[in-house]
Amino acid sequence: MSIKSITEEQILSVLSAARKHSERDYVAILVTYMHGLRATETCSLTTNNFADGFITVARLKGSLKTTHPLFSHANPLLDERTAVTDYLKTLHKGQRLCPMTRQHFHRLFKTYCAEAGVPAHCSFPHVCKHARATHLVGKIQINELQQFLGHASLSSTGAYVRTTDQQACNAVAIAMGA
Repeated sequence: MSIKSITEEQILSVLSAARKHSERDYVAILVTYMHGLRATETCSLTTNNFADGFITVARLKGSLKTTHPLFSHANPLLDERTAVTDYLKTLHKGQRLCPMTRQHFHRLFKTYCAEAGVPAHCSFPHVCKHARATHLVGKIQINELQQFLGHASLSSTGAYVRTTDQQACNAVAIAMGA
């Protein structure tokens, strides 16, 4: 299986494009990326999913329920804690974070990707989940990535650490000091 992903620079461009048009859309895409959510998971979030600086998500497709902190970041586009906290102040208790269908979220995401110059074949919300996973590979342990993404099976997470024979051989040669 080939995982389609986008670079950190591209996700920043998409976030910037969304923020120019709509704080709601920006926050929805930011939360989707930061927590590796599916579009339906994002569109199902309400203010009740957020408490004391944390987000709790009932993941779909047999995945686990996860609770993560809202992440702070030096880059204002990735400072989720501030963006979400400020945005939640504009909503009523129990209100949906982004009241739209997953199909509408897909259309919006595709529009922002086009504006950001992201290739059409990578212009769908699920690419945020893939991007977050690929950006974390090598920075955290595989079992930590599995838990973070809410994967019940390590084999689901394993798709993000696939490598070619040449990459494996090069790594082994470096490890052996060759």
